[in-house]
Amino acid sequence: MTTIEERMSMVENEVSSIKATLEHLATKADLRAGLAEVESDIARLDSKLEKSVSDLTWRMFGMLVGLMVAFGTLVAAAQTIFD
Repeated sequence: MTTIEERMSMVENEVSSIKATLEHLATKADLRAGLAEVESDIARLDSKLEKSVSDLTWRMFGMLVGLMVAFGTLVAAAQTIFD
């Protein structure tokens, strides 16, 4: 059977262990600061992605026009050669 002193010693050890762990946990302010940073990163990446999609759309449009011109040129050359 354990004595009250032994039990108190065990409780003190557990409490000191809990206190040591609590010192390393993030606070509400830490989490809010981290969340704000993540939100700004997401907004920045979203604007970059939007610009990239717009650039890609115009490049694809340009390639399509270029292919149409090249195909038309080949058809005209073929008609000239075979006529």
